[in-house]
Amino acid sequence: MRPDEAALSNDLQSLAFRIGERRGKWKLKGVQFPFALFFIAARPLSGGPSGFLLRSECSGYPAIAPTSQLWHGGLNAALELRFRPHTAQGVMEAFKDWNHCLYHPIDRAARDHGKWAREFPELLWMPERNITFLLETVYDLLHRSEYVAAALPAEALNVPQTFVDIDFKRAS
Repeated sequence: MRPDEAALSNDLQSLAFRIGERRGKWKLKGVQFPFALFFIAARPLSGGPSGFLLRSECSGYPAIAPTSQLWHGGLNAALELRFRPHTAQGVMEAFKDWNHCLYHPIDRAARDHGKWAREFPELLWMPERNITFLLETVYDLLHRSEYVAAALPAEALNVPQTFVDIDFKRAS
C-alpha cells in the first residue's frame, strides 16, 4: 500500500471519522485509490435530498490537500450545476463549477485563489489535518441557512461500479 493510501486508510479508521459516521454526518461509500467517495448529509429541506456524494482525489495525502467535487453516482461524473445546492440567488459559491473542485480554501485546486491564504488561514489544508477536516467543512457548508434548495435525482446517490467498498479495518 502506498504511503498516501495508508495514511487515508488510517484516518478513515480514526475515532473522529467514526464519530462523524455514527452521528450521520457522513459515510464512506467506496474507495478506488486515489479517489474516495463519501456521502455527506445535508440540512433537511422540504423536497430536498438527504445529502450528496463527494468524490475526493487524495494522492499525496495528507501532505497535499485532497481535491473534491460533488458527484453524480449514477453517471459516475461531476454533479451537474442544476442539481447542486442552491441559495436564493443560485448555486452555492463553494459548489459552483470551478476547475473541477470545491471553490473553497480547503481544496488543493482552489487554495491559491486570490487572497484566501491571508483571509482564511483557518480554512486551509495543512499536512497535520485529516480527512475529517474536509468532511466537516463540506458538512458545515450543507447545513448553512443560505442552502435553500437542491433538485437531486435519486440515482445521483448510487455508488458507481468503479468504487470498491473496502473495510479498512481488515485491509490494514
